[in-house]
Amino acid sequence: MRKTACVLLALCMVACNNSDDIRTGEAAQRHALLSEPAFAFDAQEFADAFNAAARRHGSAFRIDHIDVRHGAVHDYFQQVFGAGMSLTAGISKESGRITSVTALVNGSDADADRKKLLILAEIVMSATNPRLPREQSVATATAMLQEVSASSDAHPFPQRFVDHVRYGLRNDSGVGYWLIANPA
Repeated sequence: MRKTACVLLALCMVACNNSDDIRTGEAAQRHALLSEPAFAFDAQEFADAFNAAARRHGSAFRIDHIDVRHGAVHDYFQQVFGAGMSLTAGISKESGRITSVTALVNGSDADADRKKLLILAEIVMSATNPRLPREQSVATATAMLQEVSASSDAHPFPQRFVDHVRYGLRNDSGVGYWLIANPA
């Protein structure tokens, strides 16, 4: 019985190793599964969308210069808007497309930080969802900010899925308030 099982196992292994069409198909399928979702724009296109959204929202926030930094897994660029306020966009090494956008506000005044994050969140939502009406981005950002606790490390942290984009809002000690947008 043991000898028969070993022979069958050996035959199966040989059959699998000799089937090029199966291995090729599996490799292509595995590659498709491993490729990460990305937004439909590259760094410059995102900066243009962000700046246009900021103008529509009457904000002075602007991405003036894109300095792409190279990381081990992803590339990224960061725009600092002032003390404790920044926006970081992850860039796929494979496609050059934006894979995530994070807006961060970390200051000493929780109420002021929440107001600043609300403005940044509205702009990020409008930039990552260009067809989203301004009123809906404002309402979504406001609702999420109302759900997140003012105390650090508190739960829940709200998430919304809008037109294939996942938005998450959080307040962490040592980090501050942050909003992340990822393609879903």
